Amino acid sequence: MPSARYSVIAAALAGVLALASASSVQLMAGGLAVVQVVFAMGVIRSSGMHSARPAAWLGLAGGWTVLIWIERSGTPELAPMVIVLGPAVLVAFVVQLLRKDGRPGLNSALALVVTSCVLTALPAAWLAVRATSEGAQIVGLALLGVGLAALAEVLPISRAVRRVLGVLLAAVGAAVMGVLVDSVGDAVLPVSGVVIAAFAGVMAAVTFAIADRLAGEAGPVDEPVLVAVPEDVTVPDLPAVGHGGETTAEPEAQVGAYSPAAAPARVVAASIVPLRIAAPFVAAAPTAYVLGRLLVG
Repeated sequence: MPSARYSVIAAALAGVLALASASSVQLMAGGLAVVQVVFAMGVIRSSGMHSARPAAWLGLAGGWTVLIWIERSGTPELAPMVIVLGPAVLVAFVVQLLRKDGRPGLNSALALVVTSCVLTALPAAWLAVRATSEGAQIVGLALLGVGLAALAEVLPISRAVRRVLGVLLAAVGAAVMGVLVDSVGDAVLPVSGVVIAAFAGVMAAVTFAIADRLAGEAGPVDEPVLVAVPEDVTVPDLPAVGHGGETTAEPEAQVGAYSPAAAPARVVAASIVPLRIAAPFVAAAPTAYVLGRLLVG
């Protein structure tokens, strides 16, 4: 499985983030900043869509702003994210108005810029839930679910089975962690810990499924094939007979003409690898925040 090594990287990153969260908020903020860079510059910028470059830079700027704001203020609320995303959406419209290429694919380009701003800011939710009184335990359980779901991708079994198995491993791992680690068991109820880890594993499994689907669609667009014709071969003109017996010459057809605008959009393969590594943490961030605040905080 060529994607196995990238799943191992995602699992290792989950472990690093868990250790950083247990150490200090600043270290965790640095790890999340790396996740945002991988997602923005790896997934968004390499997508091959219109306005991919400004979408990546705008999303990264907004994501870092939210991350620094939450880290400096120590707030467990997501108000900084809302405040930053509002102007970012306005900037997204301005970016499209400043384009000088005739703005082809305007709707898809605008959607990419807005989506980039939202998704790149989502990892800051990990830092917000970390700021709660039981935040270190909540983050540790959620990252356990992401890591075990990523490790399950290495198993040489069918995709559906290994993803279900990954969620089950996340639930069992959270239960075992609640029993063996006193700080986790005292801060989080066993049932709540299982739910947080399991749903974080579900979101990670969903991102792996999306990456597999996009990997199947990735590939270069078929280019026209040019055939060399010897010079001594002549192709006779075929006149067309019109009304009244008159012959009319048809306009010459452009053989081998190719229009990039008419080519179907394809997923760029270069964006699949960073998607497998960073997307699980982007998708699991709101799950960890919402369930952590509802069930624990």
